[in-house]
Amino acid sequence: MALTQGLQLPFGVQPVNPVPVDAWSGPYVAATEQDAIDAANAAITPAIRFQSMEVRLIIGGVSHKYWYRDGVADADLVEFSSGAGSGGSGGLLTELVLNEIPSGTMDGLNKTFTLAFEPASPQSIMLWLNGQLLTQGPGQDYSASGKTILFGQMSLEPEDKLIVMYPRQVSVKKFSLNEVAATVMFSGSIALQIEKSPDPPQSLMVFRNGQLLTFNTDYTESNRIVRLVGGTVEEDDIFLATYSYMD
Repeated sequence: MALTQGLQLPFGVQPVNPVPVDAWSGPYVAATEQDAIDAANAAITPAIRFQSMEVRLIIGGVSHKYWYRDGVADADLVEFSSGAGSGGSGGLLTELVLNEIPSGTMDGLNKTFTLAFEPASPQSIMLWLNGQLLTQGPGQDYSASGKTILFGQMSLEPEDKLIVMYPRQVSVKKFSLNEVAATVMFSGSIALQIEKSPDPPQSLMVFRNGQLLTFNTDYTESNRIVRLVGGTVEEDDIFLATYSYMD
């Protein structure tokens, strides 16, 4: 039996109204963040969402990347942050807490236990009792709110082993490296001014002509003003500052 010759196109095909292949990713345009999020959640029905799905929003003319980070509920659509290294951008990252033992007395009576950190969401908690995964929710083994775990009818005895795993959000700082500190007049004396407030203050490193100065000995810092302790400032002095900070 001879094969039927298929359709052969000597030229490419150009769509009349081209759109992104993944049309559900947007962009969704609005004047405010909440309006853009609402537009995205209205267009992207829960049936087609998946955890880690990325969505593009244009808010007030500025492009942002969002994603369904912890699940597929409307509230799970949050701005994406890739974190920071040297000179990187600040924001939030998710860190997985593993093999934590919640604090609380196991005496057969106490039903309240406390986590070391607040989970990214209560639903993200996984709790094991003697190796058995427990169920969270109304009428189930336990409920969770913030850092608090509250058991229902279950009693925990001294010999029981309670282990928990959950993601938590951690802050990511920015860094200013070798920033040229400007000399300014402050309260009648010459001081230095840096662009951001160091966080923590002890992260500030000040160099004078390549010489590392000592915090709280050679200088102090408050509200971005670095005050030198004693000595004078020469015209050809070069001051550089390195520190971490949060926007």
